Amino acid sequence: MPTSKFILAAGLLLAVLMSACTIKPKNISSEVDTFKDAYWMLMSIEGQSPQAPNNTRTAYIRFEENENDVHGFTGCNKFFGKYEGNEEEQTLKLSQLGATKMMCPNIELENKFMRILENVDSYRISDNILTLYANGQAAATFMTGTERSIDNEVEDELH
Repeated sequence: MPTSKFILAAGLLLAVLMSACTIKPKNISSEVDTFKDAYWMLMSIEGQSPQAPNNTRTAYIRFEENENDVHGFTGCNKFFGKYEGNEEEQTLKLSQLGATKMMCPNIELENKFMRILENVDSYRISDNILTLYANGQAAATFMTGTERSIDNEVEDELH
């Protein structure tokens, strides 16, 4: 009987030690430390959730690393331009912004989004959230995603 208690205690101790040493793999996709080469889906503008009308698609922004190009989608129109960023100082400036000119159901929101982008001067990343700032005030918040997570398929393109 004392031997079975010893074996049981040793087995429990071994199980506890093994569970404490389990190596958990990192989830690379959830760790974002740069704003470059990621799809950033718009979550809020000046602290308010953008109310996208029906039949519109997700607004996003993407900063290309190699050419310092920025492009994205406002929810109705595509936009493009250049950016300069300093990751150490977390500064960011967008320039030469342009956009397509489709008729949009919520042009006020689109114009506000473009004005904010023109005034951005810094950013912060926390987990998978990118916040763009203008004059020290949070101006727009984005969540990282993938090209597949952005619903930018127009129904006509599907048929």
